[in-house]
Amino acid sequence: MSRDKLYGESTGPQSLFRFHCETLFSRSSLHRFEIGLHRHESFLQILYISGGDGDATLEGAVTPIQPPAVIIVPPGFEHGFRFSRDIAGLIITLIPSALSTLLQTVTRQHLARPVLIPLEGHDALGDVVKACELISQEFAGNRLARDAMIEGQIASLIAHLCRIDRASAQQTGTDRNGNRFEMLLNLIERHIRDHKSAAFYAQQLGMSQTHLNRLVRQQCGTSLQRLIARRQLEIAQQELLFTVSTVQMVATGLGFVDPSYFSRFFVRETGMTPGAWRSAEQSKFAATPSPEA
Repeated sequence: MSRDKLYGESTGPQSLFRFHCETLFSRSSLHRFEIGLHRHESFLQILYISGGDGDATLEGAVTPIQPPAVIIVPPGFEHGFRFSRDIAGLIITLIPSALSTLLQTVTRQHLARPVLIPLEGHDALGDVVKACELISQEFAGNRLARDAMIEGQIASLIAHLCRIDRASAQQTGTDRNGNRFEMLLNLIERHIRDHKSAAFYAQQLGMSQTHLNRLVRQQCGTSLQRLIARRQLEIAQQELLFTVSTVQMVATGLGFVDPSYFSRFFVRETGMTPGAWRSAEQSKFAATPSPEA
């Protein structure tokens, strides 16, 4: 969750949030359609431009905006925009840490720097538009499972944008490391319960452990050990929250022979025991108000 603030706001959001969605017109019209150079330390922003025009300043370079297009602005990068008064589209703001581990990884791999992606004639245009429109509709409403629907559409949107980036990289012949990293992710998913060593993954990929660790650092900014641990934790949390499995059953399912070691692992990652974490999360669900009729 984040207390970072949106452009032009003197304080952060009134409450912690994971995502936000509004029209480009509503945000930019407050500032005479010109968003000065600024940066967000916590936010990933996705701008979908469906009409109008303008220009985007990303990392000091000014690029014309011709719809349909998507602009990606990861946390920490300076950016600014000038829009025409007939600008149309959406700006989706989210907290990367609220995404699933796998989605965080592919986002860091493929959407690590600010970029403007033209969508005219692209095969994925319809999918991108549909995801953006559904995010906007769900955010504006208060229907059952609203947040779950938004999260699902954000995952779909990011996946499509990552595929577009991958296709571009393949066309330019710059995606060798990306292919290897994708293979690593598939191996981790396949052997997550087997507790394989770094040597195993290096051998499977035909590279040294040093090269493998360098690849993981380059692609997702963390170590192989931390990457695996984050995925183990994500699976454990899903099992604790959405099944009736005991803590011991979750531990065994994840390949932890000693349940006490699993508990220590969980405390190290979350600051809470598995049982305490499950109770706290279930209480949050119970306290969520019912949607309006």
